[in-house]
Amino acid sequence: MTTDTDITLSVIYANKPRSPVFGVTIDPKADLTALKQRILAESTYSASIKPGQINLWKPHSTVRILDDDASRELLKRSCNNLSAIADRVPWGMDISLFATRKGKAGNAINLIIEFIPIYDHNPTTKEEQEEAQDTLGALNQSFANLIDYALERVAPSKAAKSTNFLEGQGGAYPLYDGRYNPTQGNSTVAPPVHLYNPAFARFLDYAANSDLKVPDKVMIATAALMRHASAIYTDEDSRRAATRQHLQDALAIGLQTIVSEDGTKPDGVITATLSALEGSVPGVVTLLVEEEKRELGEGGCDASTQASFSMLRYWAQNTSTVVQVRTLCCCPTFLIAFAGPWLAILGAVVTDKCIVQRLTDFIWLGNATVLTDEAQCHRVAHILHSLSLSLWHLKKYYVALQPSDKPQLSRFFPCHTSFPSEDGATVQFEYMEALERESACVTFKCRTKEDSPRIIVVKFAHAYGSATHELLAREGLAPQLLYCGPVDPSPDAPSYQDLKMIVMEYIDGTTVAAMQGGFPDDFEEQLTRIVSLVHHNGYVYGDLRQPNVMVAGDEVKLIDFDWAGKEGEATYPINLAKNMWPKGAQAMGLITREHDEAMLKSMVDYCNARRI
Repeated sequence: MTTDTDITLSVIYANKPRSPVFGVTIDPKADLTALKQRILAESTYSASIKPGQINLWKPHSTVRILDDDASRELLKRSCNNLSAIADRVPWGMDISLFATRKGKAGNAINLIIEFIPIYDHNPTTKEEQEEAQDTLGALNQSFANLIDYALERVAPSKAAKSTNFLEGQGGAYPLYDGRYNPTQGNSTVAPPVHLYNPAFARFLDYAANSDLKVPDKVMIATAALMRHASAIYTDEDSRRAATRQHLQDALAIGLQTIVSEDGTKPDGVITATLSALEGSVPGVVTLLVEEEKRELGEGGCDASTQASFSMLRYWAQNTSTVVQVRTLCCCPTFLIAFAGPWLAILGAVVTDKCIVQRLTDFIWLGNATVLTDEAQCHRVAHILHSLSLSLWHLKKYYVALQPSDKPQLSRFFPCHTSFPSEDGATVQFEYMEALERESACVTFKCRTKEDSPRIIVVKFAHAYGSATHELLAREGLAPQLLYCGPVDPSPDAPSYQDLKMIVMEYIDGTTVAAMQGGFPDDFEEQLTRIVSLVHHNGYVYGDLRQPNVMVAGDEVKLIDFDWAGKEGEATYPINLAKNMWPKGAQAMGLITREHDEAMLKSMVDYCNARRI
């Protein structure tokens, strides 16, 4: 029964492609749980979706309802980046603020519903099998939208101009290179590219290896390159004519010019020819894209940004080889940005997003003083030789690609698919889905390739409190820790810097962040026991937030130990969000028992306020 004070909201599902816009009438004084329940009661999906499986997003004021097709097209283009068109609804927000007009739906979308699918581990029915394909389908659709956008966008030289770049970084398909539009606030950070292809990890190792022998001919070519890069040129053509051969000699590889289907072309590329006789996808693939500028910042854009757009435009082409290769892998590509006497090396991949990472800073190539030039020449030659060696590894990777007509789910995930078990055997696994919606997610749900497959969680981190994790796991208060060590422990593998791979059992439960009620009656007692056990053994936890506490049946467990460690040694990370932590907690500061206890109290208060 409705009343005169009720409001009607226009609602649409973000990831249910055939879902129409529909109206939901509710008392404006109701809470978020009641709103979700009302939405599900009005939705055709109410039988298969529970309140904990939906997130609510309030669209920006510019999102209007024109018709169902227009609304769905908007959501399609926003893909997995709803933050480009909407703000996540926080708990406790006044529902009346959602409405544009009381009593009936207006001409604006009031709420976007994000459906969070829960997949069966071993689908048997036709419906379950179709649901299990949703992850691959969603990722492929996101990837296809990105490719369409890359082709429709202005040429890389224009897209990289600061005004266009600013606009693009606030949209649905930014470059995930860390640069962001401050008026939008959407994240543009992503996992490091060397998790997707070891050639990038090889480069970082070579570049950090002070014992790497650089051939004399590379040193001589680098000296010539630096000498000519120090000159000031009147135009790009004369600069390129003076420097190109020396850059090629330093890399010991020729740079070519190729023209894309739409007529755009990078300043230079390094390619590899693949042969069907070797079992590869036949054709030519690009290993490296180079963009040059007469001077740093010339033309109103950054050469590294232009190189990123050029790389994406190349892999968006519809030539036979490019289409086949991008179906099989994430298109790993090195980039060179060369502007005036400055040069930078980058790595890029295309998953369902374009991820770009600067593998070096902008390195000075100019001659400076008579006493420092030789040392700088050694440094530059070392970097260029490291790149040359890494390009050889990247070529080997492309040669080994096996043709297939089927889209490969693996192209969307890190390339590491095994870990050593306690008995020394190698356990192979495959990725199923990311466990978080954020672009920076490095935690994945996976399935082992064993006679009796297990569902596991694989994550990557620079540091991990394995001792604290194992302490709680022995008491059944955390998932069993199956592995914590090098990303690739094989003898000849790159180091991946200090990254670790952590493998644990998958627990079928719900995090406190996803629950609106239904907490165990003894939730406080269980969580207090966990924190006390940690402290009693001389450890601190540090990150007792809702996403890190899971309820499985009636049991409470901790699931993330990135910050955990010995009391008096464990510290907070350098990037610590404000207004989320107890008094006294600060970036790089010590994690204390008092901090844990304060967060425990906040957690208990949060859950008590949401008991139904």
